[in-house]
Amino acid sequence: MSRQKTVTVNDMEFTLQSVTFSWYTNLTDLYINPAGNGRKRTSMYADKLIKGCVTAPADVAKGGIKYFEDMDDISTPTQLVREIEKFLAERDQPNGGRKASEA
Repeated sequence: MSRQKTVTVNDMEFTLQSVTFSWYTNLTDLYINPAGNGRKRTSMYADKLIKGCVTAPADVAKGGIKYFEDMDDISTPTQLVREIEKFLAERDQPNGGRKASEA
């Protein structure tokens, strides 16, 4: 079961879910550290990150960046991406921040 967390950004609540290490590293390889042309594609990265990690509200999970563009909102997706990255980084601890087994 993936980890989940609810965060609030600009008075909106978002439910986040964790993703696998390979999913996240492939995403950053494709859009942030592309080997081929060396050009970042930050908006594509943000869109895929939101669609892959946000589970609620459903409109945001489905629409990604377009949801915010339709509202002419730059602030919320910018802060939301930071919150998602912070949430995913919590796994830097052993066991992803979960308690170790007592067995």
